[in-house]
Amino acid sequence: MTNQSFYVALLGFAIVNGIFSPAVAFAFLLHPLWYPPIAPFYLPVVFLLSSLLVATATLMIAGVPAAIFEHVSGQRKDNKASAWIWLAGTALLSTPAVTRAFGVL
Repeated sequence: MTNQSFYVALLGFAIVNGIFSPAVAFAFLLHPLWYPPIAPFYLPVVFLLSSLLVATATLMIAGVPAAIFEHVSGQRKDNKASAWIWLAGTALLSTPAVTRAFGVL
């Protein structure tokens, strides 16, 4: 699998997690903490940004074990093992959203 395929799979899992994750509801409820008060409140915009927040957090949290592996192994360049760890972490974090997506579809 090429690096481009890893990124497509990562983004696919993150998008599904951003749309179907139960965490989107919590991000939406906490919008007074992150949504600027000067901006007008439009429900679709806040929901879109909540979804984007969850998808971005998924990628960031799933990258932590891969970064720890690269640091511990002493490899400073990206390699296949760290990419697989990052993909596995993203898939693991997206499991509730994927099962929910299959239930909806």
